[in-house]
Amino acid sequence: MVIKFVVILIMVIVFWRFVVYHTTRKYLAAKADGTVHDEIKDMACQTGIRANDATKNAFNKGKQAKLRLIKVVVKNEELTLNYEYAGTANWRDDWKATLPECVDSFEPCFILFRMNTIHEWILITFADDRAPVKEKMLLAATCATFKSEFGQCYIQFERHITDRKDLSIDSFESWLKTKSDVGPMSEVEQELHNAQQERATVAHTGPQHMKGVAFPIDRNAEDALRKLAKGELNFVQLSVDTLNEAIKLEGTQDNLDAQDLAKKISRDKPRYTFFRFDHNWEGTIFNSVLFIYSLPASGSSIKERMLYSSCKGPFLDTVTRHLGVEISRKVISK
Repeated sequence: MVIKFVVILIMVIVFWRFVVYHTTRKYLAAKADGTVHDEIKDMACQTGIRANDATKNAFNKGKQAKLRLIKVVVKNEELTLNYEYAGTANWRDDWKATLPECVDSFEPCFILFRMNTIHEWILITFADDRAPVKEKMLLAATCATFKSEFGQCYIQFERHITDRKDLSIDSFESWLKTKSDVGPMSEVEQELHNAQQERATVAHTGPQHMKGVAFPIDRNAEDALRKLAKGELNFVQLSVDTLNEAIKLEGTQDNLDAQDLAKKISRDKPRYTFFRFDHNWEGTIFNSVLFIYSLPASGSSIKERMLYSSCKGPFLDTVTRHLGVEISRKVISK
Protein backbone atom coordinates (compact mmCIF):
# COMPACT_ATOMS: atom_id res chain seq x y z
CA MET A 1 0.00 0.00 0.00
CA VAL A 2 2.80 2.40 0.93
CA ILE A 3 4.68 1.54 -2.26
CA LYS A 4 1.59 2.24 -4.33
CA PHE A 5 1.15 5.62 -2.64
CA VAL A 6 4.79 6.56 -3.26
CA VAL A 7 4.54 5.61 -6.93
CA ILE A 8 1.43 7.76 -7.37
CA LEU A 9 3.12 10.67 -5.58
CA ILE A 10 6.15 10.43 -7.86
CA MET A 11 3.95 10.39 -10.94
CA VAL A 12 2.13 13.51 -9.74
CA ILE A 13 5.43 15.34 -9.12
CA VAL A 14 6.80 14.37 -12.53
CA PHE A 15 3.61 15.46 -14.25
CA TRP A 16 3.57 18.79 -12.40
CA ARG A 17 7.18 19.53 -13.36
CA PHE A 18 6.35 18.68 -16.97
CA VAL A 19 3.45 21.14 -16.97
CA VAL A 20 5.48 23.92 -15.33
CA TYR A 21 8.40 23.38 -17.72
CA HIS A 22 6.32 23.59 -20.87
CA THR A 23 4.17 26.46 -19.63
CA THR A 24 7.33 28.44 -18.85
CA ARG A 25 8.75 27.72 -22.29
CA LYS A 26 5.55 28.95 -23.95
CA TYR A 27 5.56 32.15 -21.91
CA LEU A 28 9.22 32.88 -22.67
CA ALA A 29 8.63 32.27 -26.36
CA ALA A 30 5.70 34.67 -26.35
CA LYS A 31 7.73 37.26 -24.50
CA ALA A 32 10.63 36.92 -26.92
CA ASP A 33 8.74 37.39 -30.18
CA GLY A 34 5.73 39.41 -29.07
CA THR A 35 3.20 36.77 -30.09
CA VAL A 36 0.47 35.28 -27.97
CA HIS A 37 -0.44 31.62 -27.86
CA ASP A 38 -3.99 30.38 -28.11
CA GLU A 39 -4.15 29.79 -24.38
CA ILE A 40 -3.40 33.46 -23.70
CA LYS A 41 -5.93 34.53 -26.30
CA ASP A 42 -8.62 32.41 -24.68
CA MET A 43 -7.88 34.02 -21.32
CA ALA A 44 -7.93 37.49 -22.86
CA CYS A 45 -11.38 36.89 -24.31
CA GLN A 46 -12.65 37.09 -20.75
CA THR A 47 -11.27 40.61 -20.16
CA GLY A 48 -14.39 42.28 -21.54
CA ILE A 49 -12.52 44.69 -23.82
CA ARG A 50 -15.02 46.16 -26.31
CA ALA A 51 -15.24 49.09 -28.70
CA ASN A 52 -16.39 52.34 -27.09
CA ASP A 53 -19.07 54.57 -28.63
CA ALA A 54 -16.63 56.73 -30.59
CA THR A 55 -15.06 53.64 -32.16
CA LYS A 56 -18.44 52.13 -33.02
CA ASN A 57 -19.44 55.39 -34.65
CA ALA A 58 -16.25 55.36 -36.74
CA PHE A 59 -16.95 51.74 -37.75
CA ASN A 60 -20.43 52.70 -38.97
CA LYS A 61 -19.08 55.69 -40.90
CA GLY A 62 -16.46 53.44 -42.47
CA LYS A 63 -19.10 50.94 -43.62
CA GLN A 64 -20.87 53.83 -45.32
CA ALA A 65 -17.64 54.71 -47.20
CA LYS A 66 -17.35 57.98 -45.26
CA LEU A 67 -13.88 57.13 -43.93
CA ARG A 68 -10.74 55.89 -45.62
CA LEU A 69 -8.70 55.05 -42.53
CA ILE A 70 -9.55 54.14 -38.94
CA LYS A 71 -6.86 53.73 -36.29
CA VAL A 72 -7.77 52.08 -32.98
CA VAL A 73 -5.70 51.41 -29.85
CA VAL A 74 -6.37 49.46 -26.68
CA LYS A 75 -6.69 52.08 -23.95
CA ASN A 76 -8.40 52.03 -20.55
CA GLU A 77 -9.65 48.50 -21.30
CA GLU A 78 -11.50 49.69 -24.41
CA LEU A 79 -10.98 49.67 -28.16
CA THR A 80 -10.45 53.41 -28.46
CA LEU A 81 -10.53 55.51 -31.63
CA ASN A 82 -7.13 57.16 -32.02
CA TYR A 83 -7.33 58.64 -35.52
CA GLU A 84 -9.69 58.73 -38.50
CA TYR A 85 -9.23 60.06 -42.02
CA ALA A 86 -12.05 60.81 -44.47
CA GLY A 87 -9.82 60.73 -47.52
CA THR A 88 -10.28 61.55 -51.20
CA ALA A 89 -11.32 59.58 -54.26
CA ASN A 90 -7.80 58.15 -54.67
CA TRP A 91 -6.83 55.53 -52.10
CA ARG A 92 -3.14 55.61 -53.03
CA ASP A 93 -2.92 59.33 -52.33
CA ASP A 94 -4.73 58.76 -49.04
CA TRP A 95 -2.29 56.02 -48.07
CA LYS A 96 0.68 58.30 -48.71
CA ALA A 97 -0.98 61.09 -46.73
CA THR A 98 -1.55 58.99 -43.62
CA LEU A 99 0.86 56.05 -43.49
CA PRO A 100 3.23 55.45 -41.85
CA GLU A 101 3.04 58.92 -40.25
CA CYS A 102 -0.06 58.20 -38.17
CA VAL A 103 1.52 55.30 -36.24
CA ASP A 104 3.85 55.37 -33.25
CA SER A 105 6.51 52.68 -33.00
CA PHE A 106 5.91 52.36 -29.27
CA GLU A 107 2.11 52.12 -29.50
CA PRO A 108 0.61 48.91 -30.97
CA CYS A 109 -2.60 49.56 -32.88
CA PHE A 110 -5.22 48.31 -35.31
CA ILE A 111 -5.48 50.08 -38.66
CA LEU A 112 -8.45 49.68 -41.00
CA PHE A 113 -7.83 51.01 -44.49
CA ARG A 114 -10.51 51.01 -47.20
CA MET A 115 -9.43 50.43 -50.77
CA ASN A 116 -12.39 51.16 -53.06
CA THR A 117 -15.69 49.66 -51.91
CA ILE A 118 -17.13 48.98 -48.44
CA HIS A 119 -16.09 45.33 -48.86
CA GLU A 120 -12.40 46.06 -49.47
CA TRP A 121 -10.97 46.83 -46.06
CA ILE A 122 -7.41 45.94 -45.11
CA LEU A 123 -6.87 45.15 -41.44
CA ILE A 124 -3.34 45.90 -40.26
CA THR A 125 -2.18 44.93 -36.79
CA PHE A 126 0.86 47.04 -36.06
CA ALA A 127 3.18 46.09 -33.20
CA ASP A 128 6.75 47.31 -33.51
CA ASP A 129 9.46 45.15 -31.95
CA ARG A 130 10.34 48.06 -29.66
CA ALA A 131 6.84 48.35 -28.18
CA PRO A 132 6.20 47.01 -24.64
CA VAL A 133 5.64 43.25 -24.63
CA LYS A 134 2.49 43.55 -22.52
CA GLU A 135 0.87 45.93 -25.01
CA LYS A 136 1.78 43.70 -27.95
CA MET A 137 0.26 40.71 -26.18
CA LEU A 138 -2.91 42.66 -25.41
CA LEU A 139 -3.23 43.74 -29.05
CA ALA A 140 -2.94 40.15 -30.25
CA ALA A 141 -5.39 38.95 -27.62
CA THR A 142 -8.06 41.48 -28.66
CA CYS A 143 -7.71 40.96 -32.41
CA ALA A 144 -10.62 38.50 -32.64
CA THR A 145 -12.83 40.87 -30.65
CA PHE A 146 -11.83 43.77 -32.91
CA LYS A 147 -12.78 41.85 -36.06
CA SER A 148 -16.06 40.80 -34.49
CA GLU A 149 -16.91 44.38 -33.51
CA PHE A 150 -16.15 45.75 -36.99
CA GLY A 151 -17.48 42.81 -39.00
CA GLN A 152 -15.32 40.05 -40.45
CA CYS A 153 -17.26 40.10 -43.72
CA TYR A 154 -15.96 43.61 -44.54
CA ILE A 155 -12.28 42.65 -44.19
CA GLN A 156 -10.70 41.46 -47.43
CA PHE A 157 -7.07 41.13 -46.32
CA GLU A 158 -5.18 41.07 -43.04
CA ARG A 159 -1.53 41.90 -42.43
CA HIS A 160 0.65 41.97 -39.33
CA ILE A 161 3.47 44.55 -39.40
CA THR A 162 6.33 45.01 -36.95
CA ASP A 163 8.27 47.80 -38.68
CA ARG A 164 7.02 51.25 -39.77
CA LYS A 165 8.89 51.08 -43.06
CA ASP A 166 6.65 48.19 -44.13
CA LEU A 167 3.75 50.66 -44.06
CA SER A 168 5.07 52.54 -47.10
CA ILE A 169 2.90 52.47 -50.22
CA ASP A 170 5.61 50.61 -52.17
CA SER A 171 5.88 47.90 -49.55
CA PHE A 172 2.11 47.57 -49.34
CA GLU A 173 1.60 47.30 -53.10
CA SER A 174 4.33 44.64 -53.33
CA TRP A 175 2.58 42.66 -50.60
CA LEU A 176 -0.81 43.20 -52.24
CA LYS A 177 0.54 41.85 -55.52
CA THR A 178 1.49 38.57 -53.84
CA LYS A 179 -2.11 38.29 -52.64
CA SER A 180 -3.45 38.98 -56.12
CA ASP A 181 -1.13 36.43 -57.68
CA VAL A 182 -2.67 33.56 -55.70
CA GLY A 183 -4.34 31.00 -57.97
CA PRO A 184 -8.07 30.95 -58.66
CA MET A 185 -10.37 30.12 -55.76
CA SER A 186 -11.98 26.73 -55.47
CA GLU A 187 -15.76 26.44 -55.86
CA VAL A 188 -16.20 26.38 -52.08
CA GLU A 189 -13.90 29.39 -51.57
CA GLN A 190 -15.73 31.33 -54.27
CA GLU A 191 -19.09 30.50 -52.71
CA LEU A 192 -17.87 31.63 -49.30
CA HIS A 193 -16.48 34.85 -50.75
CA ASN A 194 -19.77 35.62 -52.53
CA ALA A 195 -21.75 34.87 -49.39
CA GLN A 196 -19.57 37.20 -47.34
CA GLN A 197 -20.06 39.97 -49.89
CA GLU A 198 -23.84 39.51 -49.89
CA ARG A 199 -23.94 39.35 -46.11
CA ALA A 200 -21.95 42.58 -45.84
CA THR A 201 -24.30 44.31 -48.30
CA VAL A 202 -27.43 43.23 -46.43
CA ALA A 203 -25.93 44.10 -43.05
CA HIS A 204 -24.87 47.51 -44.38
CA THR A 205 -28.34 48.40 -45.69
CA GLY A 206 -30.13 46.95 -42.66
CA PRO A 207 -30.60 48.41 -39.17
CA GLN A 208 -27.37 49.71 -37.63
CA HIS A 209 -28.47 49.24 -34.02
CA MET A 210 -28.58 45.46 -34.13
CA LYS A 211 -25.96 42.93 -35.16
CA GLY A 212 -27.10 40.49 -37.85
CA VAL A 213 -29.62 40.55 -40.68
CA ALA A 214 -33.30 41.27 -39.98
CA PHE A 215 -35.42 39.34 -42.50
CA PRO A 216 -39.22 39.83 -42.33
CA ILE A 217 -41.37 37.03 -40.90
CA ASP A 218 -44.26 36.05 -43.17
CA ARG A 219 -47.87 36.19 -41.94
CA ASN A 220 -48.36 32.43 -41.56
CA ALA A 221 -45.19 32.14 -39.49
CA GLU A 222 -46.26 35.04 -37.25
CA ASP A 223 -49.69 33.50 -36.68
CA ALA A 224 -48.15 30.14 -35.79
CA LEU A 225 -45.74 31.71 -33.30
CA ARG A 226 -48.56 33.62 -31.61
CA LYS A 227 -50.54 30.40 -31.29
CA LEU A 228 -47.45 28.75 -29.79
CA ALA A 229 -47.23 31.54 -27.22
CA LYS A 230 -50.91 30.99 -26.29
CA GLY A 231 -50.51 27.21 -26.02
CA GLU A 232 -52.64 26.42 -29.08
CA LEU A 233 -49.63 24.81 -30.80
CA ASN A 234 -46.66 23.03 -29.28
CA PHE A 235 -44.47 22.66 -32.40
CA VAL A 236 -43.54 25.33 -34.95
CA GLN A 237 -40.75 24.98 -37.52
CA LEU A 238 -39.48 27.74 -39.80
CA SER A 239 -36.93 28.24 -42.55
CA VAL A 240 -35.02 31.15 -44.04
CA ASP A 241 -36.05 31.74 -47.65
CA THR A 242 -32.71 32.89 -49.08
CA LEU A 243 -34.23 33.78 -52.46
CA ASN A 244 -37.00 36.05 -51.16
CA GLU A 245 -35.11 37.05 -47.99
CA ALA A 246 -37.89 36.15 -45.57
CA ILE A 247 -38.57 33.69 -42.76
CA LYS A 248 -41.23 31.16 -43.78
CA LEU A 249 -43.37 28.60 -41.98
CA GLU A 250 -42.40 24.97 -42.62
CA GLY A 251 -44.81 23.11 -40.33
CA THR A 252 -46.84 23.07 -37.11
CA GLN A 253 -48.43 20.59 -34.73
CA ASP A 254 -50.74 21.13 -31.82
CA ASN A 255 -49.78 18.07 -29.77
CA LEU A 256 -46.42 16.65 -30.79
CA ASP A 257 -45.04 14.10 -28.34
CA ALA A 258 -41.60 14.96 -26.97
CA GLN A 259 -40.33 11.53 -28.01
CA ASP A 260 -41.10 12.36 -31.65
CA LEU A 261 -39.36 15.74 -31.65
CA ALA A 262 -36.02 14.40 -32.93
CA LYS A 263 -37.74 12.98 -36.03
CA LYS A 264 -38.91 16.47 -36.95
CA ILE A 265 -35.41 17.98 -37.04
CA SER A 266 -34.06 17.93 -40.59
CA ARG A 267 -30.68 16.27 -41.08
CA ASP A 268 -29.84 18.08 -44.30
CA LYS A 269 -31.47 21.53 -44.02
CA PRO A 270 -31.02 24.34 -41.48
CA ARG A 271 -34.16 25.13 -39.50
CA TYR A 272 -35.51 27.19 -36.61
CA THR A 273 -37.72 24.98 -34.42
CA PHE A 274 -39.86 25.86 -31.39
CA PHE A 275 -41.22 23.17 -29.09
CA ARG A 276 -43.55 23.98 -26.19
CA PHE A 277 -43.31 21.50 -23.34
CA ASP A 278 -46.12 21.87 -20.79
CA HIS A 279 -45.45 19.80 -17.66
CA ASN A 280 -46.29 19.53 -13.99
CA TRP A 281 -43.65 19.48 -11.26
CA GLU A 282 -44.73 19.00 -7.66
CA GLY A 283 -48.10 20.59 -8.33
CA THR A 284 -46.72 23.53 -10.31
CA ILE A 285 -47.45 23.78 -14.03
CA PHE A 286 -44.56 24.88 -16.24
CA ASN A 287 -44.84 26.08 -19.85
CA SER A 288 -41.31 25.74 -21.22
CA VAL A 289 -40.47 26.74 -24.78
CA LEU A 290 -37.40 25.18 -26.37
CA PHE A 291 -35.76 26.86 -29.36
CA ILE A 292 -33.67 24.53 -31.54
CA TYR A 293 -31.31 25.99 -34.11
CA SER A 294 -30.38 23.06 -36.37
CA LEU A 295 -27.45 23.64 -38.71
CA PRO A 296 -26.32 20.40 -40.41
CA ALA A 297 -22.94 20.61 -42.13
CA SER A 298 -24.09 18.63 -45.17
CA GLY A 299 -26.97 19.32 -47.53
CA SER A 300 -26.89 23.13 -47.33
CA SER A 301 -24.79 25.80 -48.99
CA ILE A 302 -22.32 28.04 -47.19
CA LYS A 303 -24.48 31.05 -48.06
CA GLU A 304 -27.52 29.35 -46.52
CA ARG A 305 -25.70 28.55 -43.28
CA MET A 306 -24.29 32.08 -43.01
CA LEU A 307 -27.74 33.64 -43.47
CA TYR A 308 -29.30 31.37 -40.86
CA SER A 309 -26.57 32.38 -38.45
CA SER A 310 -26.92 36.11 -39.25
CA CYS A 311 -30.73 36.13 -39.05
CA LYS A 312 -31.01 34.27 -35.76
CA GLY A 313 -30.35 37.17 -33.37
CA PRO A 314 -32.76 39.73 -34.88
CA PHE A 315 -35.35 36.99 -35.47
CA LEU A 316 -35.36 35.84 -31.84
CA ASP A 317 -35.49 39.46 -30.70
CA THR A 318 -38.69 39.95 -32.74
CA VAL A 319 -40.19 36.67 -31.53
CA THR A 320 -39.68 37.47 -27.85
CA ARG A 321 -40.44 41.21 -27.97
CA HIS A 322 -43.40 41.33 -30.35
CA LEU A 323 -44.90 37.85 -30.71
CA GLY A 324 -45.10 36.93 -27.03
CA VAL A 325 -42.90 33.82 -27.07
CA GLU A 326 -40.87 33.34 -23.89
CA ILE A 327 -37.93 31.07 -24.68
CA SER A 328 -36.80 28.92 -21.77
CA ARG A 329 -33.78 27.36 -23.43
CA LYS A 330 -31.84 27.56 -26.70
CA VAL A 331 -30.16 24.54 -28.28
CA ILE A 332 -27.83 24.35 -31.29
CA SER A 333 -27.98 21.08 -33.21
CA LYS A 334 -25.35 20.29 -35.85
